[in-house]
Amino acid sequence: MKRNMRRVRRGFTLIELMIVVAIIGILAAVAVPSFIDATDEARAARIQADLSTIGSAVEIYYAKNGSYPSALTDLVADSADGRGGYLRAEPKPPVEGDTYNLNSTSGEVTYTYNGVTYSSFGTTSENG
Repeated sequence: MKRNMRRVRRGFTLIELMIVVAIIGILAAVAVPSFIDATDEARAARIQADLSTIGSAVEIYYAKNGSYPSALTDLVADSADGRGGYLRAEPKPPVEGDTYNLNSTSGEVTYTYNGVTYSSFGTTSENG
């Protein structure tokens, strides 16, 4: 027998690896914007849910006290004086350090995210 037989090739060539990496890059470039949009939509849904909850608490406060609360903290249960109790805790918006804004005259609670102002009255408006 001849010792000069071809060896069985094992592994991938550089070209094959480069093609696989390019395909993965293209798929990632297409998928990442979809994930970013999904994240923004989830945050917007959370804001709307929070505003609905806060809006309900504000209306219950108004029904019991005849006026709207001066701050959202008035809605949170305070064990020291027994006041509040409309919310367990003040909801925090998805952006760290922000707060929901209460208009103590009308009882409307608003929050602006990505150029859109959301309201506890169920409305939205784009800022431009």
